[in-house]
This record gives sequence, C-alpha cells and structure tokens, in this order.
Amino acid sequence: MKRLYCEFFIGVAVLFFLSIVSYIYVTEELTPDYVEIVEINQVHSVISILDKVAHDLGQHRADEWFVQYAEENQLSIVAYSWESPELSAEIIDSLKQRRIYCDDMYSYFVVYGDGRQIYSIAPDLSKPIWEQIDFDDTLLWVFFYTTFAIYSALMLKILSRRFRVLEQTTLAFAEGDFAVRASEKPGDRLGSLNSSFNQMADKISALITSHKQLTNAVAHELRTPVFRVQCQLEMLEDLGLTPDQLNYAVGIHDDMAELELMIEELLYFAKMDRAVIPLNLTSPYMSEWLDKLVTNCQKETDIPITVNYQHEERASVDVYQLTRAVSNIVRNASRYAEQGIDVSVFRSDHELHIQVDDDGIGIPDTERERILEPFYRVGTARDRESGGHGLGLAIVAQIMARHQGRIEIGSSESGGARFTLIVPQALATDESSAGSL
Repeated sequence: MKRLYCEFFIGVAVLFFLSIVSYIYVTEELTPDYVEIVEINQVHSVISILDKVAHDLGQHRADEWFVQYAEENQLSIVAYSWESPELSAEIIDSLKQRRIYCDDMYSYFVVYGDGRQIYSIAPDLSKPIWEQIDFDDTLLWVFFYTTFAIYSALMLKILSRRFRVLEQTTLAFAEGDFAVRASEKPGDRLGSLNSSFNQMADKISALITSHKQLTNAVAHELRTPVFRVQCQLEMLEDLGLTPDQLNYAVGIHDDMAELELMIEELLYFAKMDRAVIPLNLTSPYMSEWLDKLVTNCQKETDIPITVNYQHEERASVDVYQLTRAVSNIVRNASRYAEQGIDVSVFRSDHELHIQVDDDGIGIPDTERERILEPFYRVGTARDRESGGHGLGLAIVAQIMARHQGRIEIGSSESGGARFTLIVPQALATDESSAGSL
C-alpha cells in the first residue's frame, strides 16, 4: 500500500505540476499578462508625474519625490549611465521609446525628467515586508501540498480498505470457499468490480458444482454396468470356453478391474473434494505404519522398495488418508523405477517429511506443477503404457491440503523423480501419548 500511495501521490503531483506549467504557458505566452500591464501603467503614471515635477520644480525636486516613492513602497534605487555595460541593448531601446522597461515583477528600469540617468527600481530585500511576502507564498504552497497529501492519504486508505476486503474474498474463493461473495455495500464497493466478481464467482461455483455432480453421477452409474459385465463374464466362463476364448476373457477381466479401479478413484476424488469431511487424527509411529504400508505395496511390484528412518517419528495425521497418499506415490514410482524405490522419513523444522525417490526418467521442470491437476498426465504415450488415470496425484494433493501440508516435486539423486510429502506439526516421540494404528 505504501508503494501504491507513493505512485498515486507522485502521479497526481506531476499532473498538477504539468497543469501549472501549462497554465503559465497559456497566460504568459499565448495571452497578454494583464497584471504586468497594470503594473507598467502604474509605474508609467508615476514617471509622468515625475516628468511634470521636473519640468515645473526642477530635476532635484523630482529626484526627491522619486526617492520618497521608493521608500514608501519598500523599493531600492540604483542609478546607471546610458553607457553602463550592465544595460543590454533591449533595455536601452525600450527606455528610448517608452521611458520604462519591465525587468521582473516589481522591478523596472525608468527614465524621467532630463533623462541623463537611468534608474533601476526593485524590491528592497532588506525590508521585512518582502521576506514576509516570500514566506506567505512559500507557506501557501506548503499548505497546498500538505493538504493534498493528507487528502490523498485518506482517499488511498479508503480505497485500500475496500481493496483489502475484496482481496480477502478473492483469496478465500481461490482456496476453495466457493460460497464466499464480495460485499456490495456502498462503503465496500469498488465501482462495479464487486458485482462483476460476484457474477464470475456464481458462474465458476455453478460450473464446479456441475462438474462434481457429473463426476459423482458418472462414477456411480458406471458401477452398475460394470457389475453386470463381470457377472455375465463369469456366467460365460461357467459354460466352458476354448483356450483362445479364455485368453480373451482374462483380458476382459483385467480391463474390468482397471475400470473398477478408475471408478473407485473417481468416487474417492469426489469424496475428498468435499471439505466437510472431518479428519480422523491420530499420532502413530511412522516406522510401524510405513513398514506395513511398504509391505503391502511390495506385493504389487517386483521393484525393491527400501525404507529409511533414523529416529522414531510421530505426527498428528489421518492414517487412512495419509496411507492412501503415500501408497499412490509409491505405486506411481513403481511404474517408472528401474532398479529400486527409496522411501525416507525425517523431521525438519517441526515438519514431517515423507520422501519417495525412484531411478526412472524423472519429471520435467515445466510439468511438475501441472501433474497434480486431475486427469493431467505428462506424456500420453508413456502413461498409456504404464497405466494410471491421472487422478492419483490429484488425490495426494487433496489429502495434503486437508492436512494443511504440501507436496514438493523434484529430482532424486539417481536422476529419477522425488516426491516429498510434508506434514506440519510433527510430534516428537512420546510414549505417554502414543497412538495406535
């Protein structure tokens, strides 16, 4: 906000300065300076009077009146000869023609009486009145800019409060609270921005709700025909099949199992997408829990899986959901690993890190953010060969978000992919508060 205020204030100050310059240019260059004309006429009247005094009473008397005029108006007088090098040709020509030359505000060169000398009259800066006039002018600008700065600060504070309210609403919406809406009260509105945001939020919320309903409906509706196909396939096998037909039946069984797994992931993804489902938090020993998990995962792959942990760690987690998350990561690694998979557990800065490394081909830097999106896969051809439906990592991201944790994706030391699940508020080993699986 400070930067916004500075930009706003400097911008308006520059605009004001340019307007003043434009005003001066118009009034002084394009139109006559009527103030100067009035001053010249006044001084010219004084010179005319002095000419008459000099003619009637003599030059000496006119000089006395001129000195008296200067003293009463707080002016200083300097006399020059016509040959003085300090006088320009422009001044000389003007004095010969008009007997008066305006040098600046309140400053003039004049000739009167016998015209033997040229007199310069200008403000006597030793007099307090001129210092007061300068001070008043300066004070005027100080008051103006101070008032302008205070007004700008108040306006910016009002706008920043409104922006902050809208920003908080936007962040809440971005974090998944699709019911939140921007206030449209007169004191909170930013033009039509609030109502436009609410219209956008309504449309996005409707689309997301429709997408969830469609995903749920498709997953539930698919289960019935899948079950029928499985039953009919088993009935067909009971009638007796030739070896070739049996091979086809085995392929159909595999495809149906894959379809059943995809439906299960769809339903689980839709279930996890509902923020109302509470976490069932316990504090298990990570070593016991992870050994059991890896043992189950090892049954599904020939790639050796090793577990590394230096200390007995515990954390407050939902065991069922975290098991699902780590299992998805390990199974994903088993599709691409060549020699082995390493699972490590350690604690850093009061956070529990569960790190899964493989020695596969890795994940490009440009794809590491997007692979957590539902149904997104890095390479279509590779994923078709290795299996997967593009939901496993999206489910992991949801589970970590539910735990207020995060998932980091990088490169392992062997050149493959590294997935690190980070759970906050890791607890030290405590026998008195040990939880069980």
